Amino acid sequence: MKGRCLVDVQQLEEAWAVRAGAREARLVAAPHVPAALSLLGIVRPGDRLVAFADDFVDAFASGFDGCDVALVGSWSADAFAAASEGFDASLDAEGLHLWWFVNSIGGFGLCVPDLRALGRAAREARALLVVDNTVASIFGCDPLRLGAVLSLEALDRVFAGEAPRKLVAASVARSQLKRHRVDAAAECAHALLEGCGLAKLDMPADEVGVLERGLDSLDARMQAHFDRARALAEYLAANEMVRNVRYPGLNSHPDHAAATGILEHGFGPAVEFDLIERSAGELFDALPGEFRTSPAGGATTRLSAPRGKQGSTIRLFAGTDNPLVVASTLDNALRKLATL
Repeated sequence: MKGRCLVDVQQLEEAWAVRAGAREARLVAAPHVPAALSLLGIVRPGDRLVAFADDFVDAFASGFDGCDVALVGSWSADAFAAASEGFDASLDAEGLHLWWFVNSIGGFGLCVPDLRALGRAAREARALLVVDNTVASIFGCDPLRLGAVLSLEALDRVFAGEAPRKLVAASVARSQLKRHRVDAAAECAHALLEGCGLAKLDMPADEVGVLERGLDSLDARMQAHFDRARALAEYLAANEMVRNVRYPGLNSHPDHAAATGILEHGFGPAVEFDLIERSAGELFDALPGEFRTSPAGGATTRLSAPRGKQGSTIRLFAGTDNPLVVASTLDNALRKLATL
């Protein structure tokens, strides 16, 4: 059974690589993308890692021993270039490497970087651009086509909320360009992934089956998540009981223009907003429990508190449930809070 599962894992990795337009893909058991990047071991002591990921500060601070980690406050190419100054980057697999890390959608405010601009700037700086594609998903964004050499995605949504454990898929870009040219950054990333030494994942047959079914149904489910997120964002934007609604599909979002050219099939499954003089914990107490306990990537809309329960920020991941029912439930909870 174990050998057969290892064969199944290789087939899954090959299927994921085809779907991602990648040269190769690896599955990693990890709680989130920064942890997977650390476990792969391709970011090595002496490297510099420049990251825009303000909601994963602790993971970057503790997960890359011996690496020079620089956290930037903007996804702009200028911010990354400034944080990279003075580092002599190599695109040889044995040299010291400069890594740039962003989310396709992520961070506080659900930022959407211009991946094309970052990809061009990364090549000029001899940097390796890595994208966390978890929120947008393989359905909603194609980082490798836009300039990333590595795309990593936590597979919660692929598993449709039925994951027995946390997995991340790591995909490396093809290095062959037109007219027989080679992308040196992608070739370097592939060499590092090939030599990382991480053992092949061992998956039981039932886990393989859940992932296969999730891949088969991914497009239809993700489109439903995206469509419902847009409906809920429009409802929240018109609701006087909340403020500062952040959703890349709204004209008011600072990265709306970038999102229009980067994201596909919509603007992702997530919406952020702030409560008015109330805490996230108070809203959770006023809502049915399934809004907090539903599995990530599942059918039920899920709410979290990215700045903690004492903060006022709410992040909503749309499920495939009825957005009118979700909006009505939220409305009732917000009205209840207003009377306290």
